[in-house]
Amino acid sequence: MKYVYAVARGRKPGIYESWPECLKQVHGYANARCMEKGKNNKSGFDKHSRKLGPVKNVVAEQWISDGVPVVYTDGSCMSNGMKGRCKAGFGVFWGDNHPDNLSEPLHEGPPTNNRAELTAVIRALQQAEKKGYKRLVVKTDSNLLIQSMNVWIHSWRKNNWKTSTGSDVKNKDLLVELDMMLKKVQVCFDHIRGHVGIYGNEKADELARAGAQLYCQQ
Repeated sequence: MKYVYAVARGRKPGIYESWPECLKQVHGYANARCMEKGKNNKSGFDKHSRKLGPVKNVVAEQWISDGVPVVYTDGSCMSNGMKGRCKAGFGVFWGDNHPDNLSEPLHEGPPTNNRAELTAVIRALQQAEKKGYKRLVVKTDSNLLIQSMNVWIHSWRKNNWKTSTGSDVKNKDLLVELDMMLKKVQVCFDHIRGHVGIYGNEKADELARAGAQLYCQQ
């Protein structure tokens, strides 16, 4: 059975004969959708087809099957938004007893959950670059981070890190640093649900909360 790939929403919708060709049309494209269809020489398309779902998840699955390393990142902020009381930290989880697991307080900027989430990814990419990784799957429960890196960052970059209203993008310093890191390590950001028992996510959360406990008001 030969399979082809139908891109319903992507850079150039259409039918593609191979997964790499399909991937070029959907990788990094917001809300992209594609379908895998079975095909034989006699009757064309048959009933063996399946929706591949959100393409970012499909890309992550493909990369993981190719042996690309996976890391879970998370940020934590206790009493988030309460001036003088909030504590922020981040966690990076590569695996049980992995020497590169991180649990640290947020050292720079205001202690917010979003800054902690961004810092966690930056530190993970720094580790990946040091190890010589060319690709990395980053799993996170932060929808804001996913949207920022997969959708909004393209327009922010073109607009010199300004929003549509002309104001500076929040956490510009971290976003610019992360954008630079993405030129060194190709990343697939994979959104996962938080606090539903996903092992790697729970471990990253534990590390982030422990890091926040070490935070000292500056």
